[in-house]
Amino acid sequence: MRIALNEGLKPMFRKSIALQTTAVDPAMAIELENEFLNTYTSQWLPKAPLYACVQEALMALKSQGLKLGICTNRDRASTEVLLAQAGISSMFDTIVGMGDAARPKPAADPLQMALERMEISAAEALYVGDSGLDATCAELSQVRFAAHLGGYAEQPGDLLPNVLSFSTYDQLTDWVLSHLTITKEACNA
Repeated sequence: MRIALNEGLKPMFRKSIALQTTAVDPAMAIELENEFLNTYTSQWLPKAPLYACVQEALMALKSQGLKLGICTNRDRASTEVLLAQAGISSMFDTIVGMGDAARPKPAADPLQMALERMEISAAEALYVGDSGLDATCAELSQVRFAAHLGGYAEQPGDLLPNVLSFSTYDQLTDWVLSHLTITKEACNA
C-alpha cells in the first residue's frame, strides 16, 4: 500500500477497503475512512520525523535566496500538520497539494502551478522527489529532477531521468550550492 500513498490518503484507504476479502458496507467504509483520516492526522503525522539534515538543507538553500516550494499528492491538511510539527512551515514560498491543480502528479499540472506561484521558469527549477510519480512530473514539466533514494521508489530506475541521486540531504545541499557557484544560475528547489 506504500505505493498507493503516492496517490493520496483517501485513494490509498479506498484501495485497502477494496482489497478486503469480505465486502465492506459503503456506509461503514465512509465511517472507517473518516476515522482513519482523523487518527492519521491527529496521532501518526505529529510523530513523523524529518529525514536527517532536511532542516539544515532548507536553511542553507533559503540563505542563498532560493525559493522553495512543495508539490505533493498529499492533501493540504496533512501537509500543513507535517510542516508545523517539524517547525518548517515558514521555509516554503508555496505549497501545491492534492486537489489544488486540475490533475495530480504524475501530470505536470501541480508542478507547473508551483512554478507559476513562485514566478520561476522550469529552467530555473530543481524538483526534489522520491517516487516515480515525482520523476515523471518533473520530466513532463521539463524541470531538472533530484532523486531522493530513501523514499517511495521501488527501484532506482523509477527515479529517472535525474541530474542527481542522493541518500542524505547534505548531499543534495552540497550539489545545489556547488552548482550555484559554478553556473551562477538560480536553481530553486
